[in-house]
Amino acid sequence: MGRGGGPAVRRPAARFVRIVALGAPALVRLAVIGARHRGGARADRSAAEVARLLERLGGTFVKAGQLLGTRTDLVGTRLAAALGRLHDDIEPAPAAAVLAEARAGLGALPGPLAEALARPPVAGGSIAAVYRAELDGRVLAVKVRRPGVREAVAGDLAILDRLARAAVRLPALRRLPLVEMVGQLGALLLAQVDFEAEAANLRRLRNALDGTPGVLVPEPVAELCGGGVITMEYVPGLDRAAAAALPAETRRAQTTALVRAVYRLLFVEGLVHIDLHHGNVYFRADGSVVLLDAGLVFRMSDAARRDLTDFFAAMARGDGEGCAAILLSTVRGAAPDADLAGFRSRVAALVARNAGAPAGEFRLSAFCYELFALQRDCRLHAEPEFALPMLSLLSLEGTVQANHPGLDFQLEAAPYAWEGLIR
Repeated sequence: MGRGGGPAVRRPAARFVRIVALGAPALVRLAVIGARHRGGARADRSAAEVARLLERLGGTFVKAGQLLGTRTDLVGTRLAAALGRLHDDIEPAPAAAVLAEARAGLGALPGPLAEALARPPVAGGSIAAVYRAELDGRVLAVKVRRPGVREAVAGDLAILDRLARAAVRLPALRRLPLVEMVGQLGALLLAQVDFEAEAANLRRLRNALDGTPGVLVPEPVAELCGGGVITMEYVPGLDRAAAAALPAETRRAQTTALVRAVYRLLFVEGLVHIDLHHGNVYFRADGSVVLLDAGLVFRMSDAARRDLTDFFAAMARGDGEGCAAILLSTVRGAAPDADLAGFRSRVAALVARNAGAPAGEFRLSAFCYELFALQRDCRLHAEPEFALPMLSLLSLEGTVQANHPGLDFQLEAAPYAWEGLIR
């Protein structure tokens, strides 16, 4: 593949060889980063090389790097900083390829729009690049899908599916639902390259959060959306680095507004945004929060929204048995030797330990990890519609810990959970 054009479309066998050839050095680099006795400069170089290797693998692997970059608590600050570049600093595709992709989706392009797409983008990620354009007195952000990215992602997923099917034959991995997990990952990634669905989701997000204090979702321009192109209003002042310079009080207020917006989406509107990394969430100097990118936004069924709301309401009451009953009603399936009684008692104990815990002591990631581990240990298979909202909240935790570690996740959820119950 060329660095600028995203991954080339290859046969699965050739792509498999490439993954192994580039993946092995990445593992070595990760080992260097993990060796704390090594010099800092060497670890910095290794972290940068891991990011470059993921970029060269493209598509699926860049997305994995983006998600890891949001979890400083898991990968450390050095690697998280290196992976942060993958959010919006990937080299763009050649201008000719970008113009061809845009014309395939929109037909003939207005002159100012074509000129804008021939210039360097203002941001470039694993799936698309964003260009600034001025048209008819409006300032626009034009998001163009990387040429060939759909085929590249589909090819990677085919390889990962084969690897998962082979891996579950190993005794140590037989109980893990690896094939189902890859299938769920595939659904998420394929959804992100569906720009028609993303444009519709962007409108849903904007409508759902209309009037929410301190939160802005850019307005899409319907006549300039189509195929691999999404055009929306251009929002100035989007600078990741600038957020650190904001007063601590401002960042705390922005973090609170962001968490409340996500709770409104989940409990009241039934919308799940699971891609809330710092490449899609911006704190502006005026105190507002901007949400971008609706590629990984999903609407829950009303039953799933109700179950999620009931779960958080029960947790707010400290009702561990109620939480366990809700979880059991949502599982996709149970093994013949499933330990239902053990699951009920262990969930009740987990909720009792965490309900009402001081804000600074409650860690959503630890809570979710233990909850999913309980389901696995008791031979229960989680329903994705219930698991995805948890992932949405997990994607927020890095931002919360960096800007407002004292925020009370449970207390902030309560009013939206109650509103969702009476909806």
